[in-house]
Amino acid sequence: MRKALIVVLSLAMFCTACSTAWVSTLDSILAAAAPALINILQIVAVANGQPVNANLAAKINADATIVKTLAGDFAKVSSGSVPGVCQQLQAAVSVYQADQQLVLQIAQVGDANTQTKITLLADLVAGTVNAILAVIPSCQNAAGTRNMKTAPSYSVSTFADHYNSILLAPTGNAAVDAATPNLKLHRHSKLARAVTFGRLE
Repeated sequence: MRKALIVVLSLAMFCTACSTAWVSTLDSILAAAAPALINILQIVAVANGQPVNANLAAKINADATIVKTLAGDFAKVSSGSVPGVCQQLQAAVSVYQADQQLVLQIAQVGDANTQTKITLLADLVAGTVNAILAVIPSCQNAAGTRNMKTAPSYSVSTFADHYNSILLAPTGNAAVDAATPNLKLHRHSKLARAVTFGRLE
């Protein structure tokens, strides 16, 4: 009886860990991708000598938050509610993806080197949507798969490193080159960086 209880508890913990893993992975991706997308708006603003599109930046943050919230809800809801929440989650990801397309449409500058930087950054950020979609369980048979979804291999640190290397490449545009070091993505939270006195980026 005791052995059976241990097996049941272990299985329950395993399933919970699987559920938590994909939600945590999704949160990590969005925590890097949304600021990276907003940074592109800031580069465009600096290059064009205009204010940042604050409305679009706020929308990106809000839409990313909705995706995170729905992912958490999807992992916790009762079986009867799973299909509806799953569809809401996928719809929210589509809205977030549309935000990325909108940034790409308005991210036009006259300086060729800066435009190349923006295009490379936008292409890199666009890949995060595929990573998000790969994490989310399918809405078909969602009740059976939502807790067992295995988080695919996706390195946010590698994304941040690649993003930062493109971000910091000089363009020859003095204003852009002065602004981009302040837009670097960090692989660790502000708290972790503070506790280690900046040794962790």
